[in-house]
Amino acid sequence: MVKKGLCVLILVAALVGSVFAQEKTDYKHQSFDMLLGLNFGFGITPNMGDVLDIQNSIPKGNYAVIWDTGITYDFYLFNWLSFNIGLLLHPDVYVLLDQDLEGVDDFTDIAASPLCLTIPLAAHINVPVVEWLYAGIGLSLNIPMSGMLDGLAGVDTKGDFFVGLPIDIGFDFVNPGRGGGRFFFRITPEFHEGGTAVPIGFIWQVYNWKL
Repeated sequence: MVKKGLCVLILVAALVGSVFAQEKTDYKHQSFDMLLGLNFGFGITPNMGDVLDIQNSIPKGNYAVIWDTGITYDFYLFNWLSFNIGLLLHPDVYVLLDQDLEGVDDFTDIAASPLCLTIPLAAHINVPVVEWLYAGIGLSLNIPMSGMLDGLAGVDTKGDFFVGLPIDIGFDFVNPGRGGGRFFFRITPEFHEGGTAVPIGFIWQVYNWKL
């Protein structure tokens, strides 16, 4: 009986050991993994409809519509922690109003529309146990290159340099040892000289190539 019990304990220990060994090696990512990703993104402030309805008065507030497209580079320090940098093309249209406006004929009269070169810096985690859950926070440096509405507005709509604070949560579909996509939701407080706009949207990393 003792021998049988001992055999059962050894078998259980072996099985548990094999499970832990599997968990230690079969992570979605490994330390020192490097990924190159292709990104598309979009965001909008929930109140943007108020500024587009220019037939009525526009209530005071901060409004924005943003896009993102470009590449990012991920470096995994641990299997759950990565640091990211990239280079993005970032069109941004925003309106910052500290009082209600009436009789606006064209929102290009009050909008800034920078086409930015953006450098994102961020840290993300793959949540332990549920590694497909992906979350992070970062800093985006936005360098305006031109005003997209200059031709329509007849004035400079480029705006000034500004920073953003993107906060992400979503899904990591990258396959262990290979590449794959990600889709995550993003809220991005943007700190402009005249105020802060907070567009909400998503980032779709179409594919991440493992380097």
